[in-house]
Amino acid sequence: MLADTDDGELLQMFWAVHALQDGREHLARRLISFPSDAATTAITSRWKVHPWNLETLITLQLNTPNGLTSYQRVDTSKFDTIAGLTNLLGRVEDVENRDRINDRNILLEMHRIGHRTFQWQRGWRRQQDLYRYMYIYGQGKCAQFFEGRYGLTIVDFVSVCFALFGILSQGCWTSKLHGLHIMGLDDKLVDIVLPLVSAEIHDVRQASRDLLEKVETGLGTKLPVIYQPSYLRVKPIIRSFANRNYFIAPLPELILMRATVGLFYDLIPGGQDILNDANERFEAYARHSIKAHCPDFDPLPAIRYRHNKNNVDTPDIILKKNNKVVAVFECKATKLTFEAQYGEDPITNAEKGYTQIAKAIFQLWKFFSHVRRGLLELDVAEDAVGIVLTMEAWTQMGGPLREKLINDAKALAAQKDTDIILQDMRPPVFCPIQDLDDLLATSDGDQLLTAFRAATQHRYHPWGIREVRQREALQLSASKPYPFDIGEFFPWWRELPSQKNRSTSQRPVT
Repeated sequence: MLADTDDGELLQMFWAVHALQDGREHLARRLISFPSDAATTAITSRWKVHPWNLETLITLQLNTPNGLTSYQRVDTSKFDTIAGLTNLLGRVEDVENRDRINDRNILLEMHRIGHRTFQWQRGWRRQQDLYRYMYIYGQGKCAQFFEGRYGLTIVDFVSVCFALFGILSQGCWTSKLHGLHIMGLDDKLVDIVLPLVSAEIHDVRQASRDLLEKVETGLGTKLPVIYQPSYLRVKPIIRSFANRNYFIAPLPELILMRATVGLFYDLIPGGQDILNDANERFEAYARHSIKAHCPDFDPLPAIRYRHNKNNVDTPDIILKKNNKVVAVFECKATKLTFEAQYGEDPITNAEKGYTQIAKAIFQLWKFFSHVRRGLLELDVAEDAVGIVLTMEAWTQMGGPLREKLINDAKALAAQKDTDIILQDMRPPVFCPIQDLDDLLATSDGDQLLTAFRAATQHRYHPWGIREVRQREALQLSASKPYPFDIGEFFPWWRELPSQKNRSTSQRPVT
């Protein structure tokens, strides 16, 4: 059905349905007819077409060669069409799962489902996410490498992407990709940025199929339809073949994803030196955020000491309260790969990344062991928690993944430090930085520590840290004012009407 329908008409339908259920009903009304109940932003509505399903349908459209007839051509002017396609997608998923999912691997499937859906539920247009990625990638060696590679600064790149997100959210097919002077930017920057975030539809089709083939070859298996990699995350803007001056972003929010999370891929060619710079800024950002949200905490950088005539470093963040260590963080900015999210055997498929997580657990245990043995003189609380802080959710909804990581860490301990005993092997807490920021915004120091301590209990090992806090610790009645000013990076930010009139709560950019 997708193959037999015009690409431009399909992309317009997907854009309209997303707009309809993203608070832009007035724009969708011009392009598609729909029942009044379908104009909803409620994730639980029976009329909701979830954006992850829209992304999958667009990916299928790109990966399927155009048909030779119009026998099954769909009517792209009606909401009923997208409802039917979504229901068919669900049936395809059911059929593919019959021989794939069983009682032995169902928890790993929950891990994959979480990665497919949770990112969309959280979104990419929250100001704290924008600030975080600019703090980590938008400064230092990372920023220098980006500018040297592309001929523009990361600040200008993200600024233009922000403008394109606004323009392409308000217009389906548009050629008016200028007007950046109101942000103090040169319109010529658009011509530099567009090749990085857009491509002509035929080129996108070919690149999408190439990406699918590359991933499936690497995994050695055919991917289920719902887990095919989305090329929209590489090039979220598509140029019309018929009129090369017209552009569409069928899911505009992916432009912001490309300008934040996606910056990592721009930096990979810089090598380990550039990635190390990003890792150091990740650690600095975590300390910066903890202190700004909870001034009673003292988040200190790693401490170097001597052991067996060697220099040894503590975990990356030593968290003190009232001069006592209450938690330690080992930080891993390793990128969550496609294989880690959707592979049938994630730890094997993304061995390098998961090995880093296992090493982080070992580092935490080594710290507690050295403190116990008097090799490091620190006043550490008996219930101090060891936390693996990651840039992304490596163990999301993954009970079996956690067990495998713990076992790998035990193997490292047996190999590298036989003096580490069971007492030192405190159950680690896995916490993505987005979750830490959310907890800091809605918790005081005691509530945060209560959540971390509860998460070490066996019954909560498969849980996310935010869900543990909801069960075990109260949260503040209102979110704290956002402590950082994005205007540090973007001078134009303070001039936006939405910022001049906004409250101080942490809410999405609109």
